[in-house]
Amino acid sequence: MCWDTLFTMSTDFMNIDGNIKRVQKETLTPYKVATVILIKEYCNETTKVIIERRDFCLAALKLIQSPDMELNALLNVLYSPEYILHRFARQLEVQLNLLNGKGVEGLLDLFDSVVRLMKPTLDHSLSLPALNKNSVLGLYIRRIIIFFEKLPFDQVVSLYEALKKYLERRTSTSESSDISTGSDVEDSYSNEIKTTWGGRQAELLVAQQAHALQTDEHKAMSPAELQVLVRELLSCSPYYAEAHYLSYLNCLRVNEYCGAVDSLYHCFDRLAPLENRSAPEDRSRIFRYAALNLAVLHAQFNHKEVAQAALKEAIMMAQEAGDNVCLQLAHAWMYHLITDQKGPLIERSVGKASMLGITHTTGLGLIAYAHNSALEAKGPSQVFETLMKSDVLNCQHSMIDLMSMTYAEKSALWAYYGKTEMSSVCAQLLLLQNTGDKKQHMFNGPSTCQAVVNIANILVKFGEYSLVDIVLAHAKERFPNEPCNKVWMLSEQLYVFTQLVRHEKWSEAETIALNISSLNFLESKFRLAEVYLGKGDYPKGLECIDSIEKDDRLTPQNKIRAMILSSQIMCASVLPENGIAGVNSLVLLNTALELAVQNHLSYYEVLIKMYLANIQLIMGMPTLALNLVEEVIIQILAHAGYYDQGRAFVLYAKCLVATAPTCSNARKDVILKAIKALAKAKDYFTKVEAYGKLRTTLCLESLLCHEIDLKIERNQCAFEFRQLEEQFPTKLDNLSLY
Repeated sequence: MCWDTLFTMSTDFMNIDGNIKRVQKETLTPYKVATVILIKEYCNETTKVIIERRDFCLAALKLIQSPDMELNALLNVLYSPEYILHRFARQLEVQLNLLNGKGVEGLLDLFDSVVRLMKPTLDHSLSLPALNKNSVLGLYIRRIIIFFEKLPFDQVVSLYEALKKYLERRTSTSESSDISTGSDVEDSYSNEIKTTWGGRQAELLVAQQAHALQTDEHKAMSPAELQVLVRELLSCSPYYAEAHYLSYLNCLRVNEYCGAVDSLYHCFDRLAPLENRSAPEDRSRIFRYAALNLAVLHAQFNHKEVAQAALKEAIMMAQEAGDNVCLQLAHAWMYHLITDQKGPLIERSVGKASMLGITHTTGLGLIAYAHNSALEAKGPSQVFETLMKSDVLNCQHSMIDLMSMTYAEKSALWAYYGKTEMSSVCAQLLLLQNTGDKKQHMFNGPSTCQAVVNIANILVKFGEYSLVDIVLAHAKERFPNEPCNKVWMLSEQLYVFTQLVRHEKWSEAETIALNISSLNFLESKFRLAEVYLGKGDYPKGLECIDSIEKDDRLTPQNKIRAMILSSQIMCASVLPENGIAGVNSLVLLNTALELAVQNHLSYYEVLIKMYLANIQLIMGMPTLALNLVEEVIIQILAHAGYYDQGRAFVLYAKCLVATAPTCSNARKDVILKAIKALAKAKDYFTKVEAYGKLRTTLCLESLLCHEIDLKIERNQCAFEFRQLEEQFPTKLDNLSLY
């Protein structure tokens, strides 16, 4: 289960206090009074040009959503070149000075005049008010008026005194800068003042940042900036539980365990109801969702036993309270954490969630069921039919995160089944889907990052290394934080590893393979085995494969990879004439072939047949080898990268030569056909920079040209071989390997 799942399931848990709506405390401050005066001056001005109207709307929206600012900072915003609002800023200064002189009576007059803004200017009903009471600014003014009318007289006096200090602070800090002339001198004092967040502004900010983390992380604040903001919110309102929850999500994205646990505990401490204000069932609701969130936290850090213990506690409390929604959420996390009997658990979860109308959990369960079905060797048609059901549900309920996850899952499944082109198409469909107006609200979760990386991986297969660098650079810029950055980090390391292996720089490749262990331990073992095979260190290669095969959670694909590597080491470690090694390799590869057929892994099926043909050729069965190569080479050319295509052409050429008749003319025609195949292989190896394979191909081609007396072509191949030897000195490949 990916971070998309973790976040969307976690944010659902915050809707846990059914009867008590906790609203942030709102207070009337001098900053809000200054904003009200600015709106009043704008509404009373009858000669406004279009650009002033536009700029005022933008500035006003920014001001009512921002925390309280000092007066100098407020005026700096209005005087900035970004807005053409200088005359309204000057009017604001004048009105504030007049209000300062009038005293409390001036405050009362101000709010009386603001009330009149929302009444028609004339007595008849067709006249329009200066400020529509249902507009954004109208709603803001009405709320401020309600706050003011609720104030007792002593608090009105306190508000006026605070306003006087607000103006005095500005006067004492503006002696060295003439703001009224549009000076851009930085207000040093305003930087020292503690930022004050109002209740509504804080709620809006938390909602915006949570939405950004959920749908488009690169639009959210950086982890450090967001944590500073959380501290500001908590300094203004220490009991604001949602701020602690935002801190919890922020810690999860950088894998900070201690901070995440601390923030989650603080969040539910603040949400804990008072004995005299809540019914017992409300308290139970908060406690069971707290346990569920704790399970999610431990699942994120792969603490499976602790997560299961927290889930059991949540399930127990949910069963006592009869909370089916909490039970289904816990059920979804339970099948994520266990390894046995996943299929039946997911089926029951999907059925119950669908019956209860929990659409997000239903859609997520369908994706998980399709993924599990593929690993359990069910038919591809059944797997994609399940994903189609998820597509329908996701589109009906506009669940953009699950839409993206479905595309990513389809791309992964097509790659799993060996259909590279279809995998690429699904990844590009994900990246091109428009989930908002003019693509302003696109989903950018780990599934999107996986699609970008999938494109990069496909480009690696075809030797487009300059494009790979561009795509990975885009992934780094677009997904800088965890957990998404682990996806492109692994891809980048594998890309560098692939280049080093093809250049036969084994020591550097071994270092990269060891580095990969921090991102994917199993992949690191596979790559180390490849390095040891290339270096000729066969005992260490077998050690790596043994450690891989001890893993009980190996997928069929990884089992096949391990068998292929084992057979390669077996063939390379003995002389080609050794029949026992060939027989053992045939047995091992036939077992892998049976596993590939059972699991519908079509590409691995044809790849294994190429390995089988190579062993048959070594064992002196060239006709059988040629028949097998001709059977599968079309699928290799259709779905493989250039490296595998090059290897297929080399093997095809070897089989042709081995089965060529002894008659000179007929043999010459076959050898010319083999040379043509080697020329294609040479182009492919050049494209992917596989210099070791290229040298072997040139050597073989020159020998064939010499046999049929093509001296110019033979000399050209020898010349290219010598150039390659000087530029990229590598060891000669083991000719018994495919």
